Formats: sequence, C-alpha cells, structure tokens
Amino acid sequence: MEKMYSYKGFEVTVKLLDVRAVSSEFTYGPPVGYVAEARICTAEPRRPIGVPIRLVAEGNRVFGTIDDALAAGFGAAQHAIDDRAAP
Repeated sequence: MEKMYSYKGFEVTVKLLDVRAVSSEFTYGPPVGYVAEARICTAEPRRPIGVPIRLVAEGNRVFGTIDDALAAGFGAAQHAIDDRAAP
C-alpha cells in the first residue's frame, strides 16, 4: 500500500511493506505487521530529497495496523522536512 501527502511544498510518499510470518512448511500467512518507508520529493520539478526513511514501531517491532504505520511514516517525513528548513 502507498499513500501520498503534501507538506510545506514537498510530496511525501509513505509505502507500507508487509511483514509475513513463515510457517514450518515455508508458506506465508497474512501480514503480521508493517514497516513504513517514507520518501520525500520536491513538488515541482519532482526530485527526491535524501534517502528513504524506513521505520518500525518502538521496541524494534513491526506496526500492528496500517494506520499506525502510515502515521509514523508521515510524521517522520514531517520532522525531516522541518529539520531541513531550520536555520
């Protein structure tokens, strides 16, 4: 899943990476959680700023819900943009 946001003249794309459990028979079940990957680009012309930010939840755990992962990815991108604009 991928969601785009606009923030202070930048485009933020948060992509969710499914984490799936592997059974003893090497089959994959439903997602057990998500890792968020945030990418920041200039709006016009569209150019990447820095490298993607990959995030997991506190305690090095995957996010349990899509909403938590999206919020964390967008929040991290907001902080990175705000830090970039700071004097």
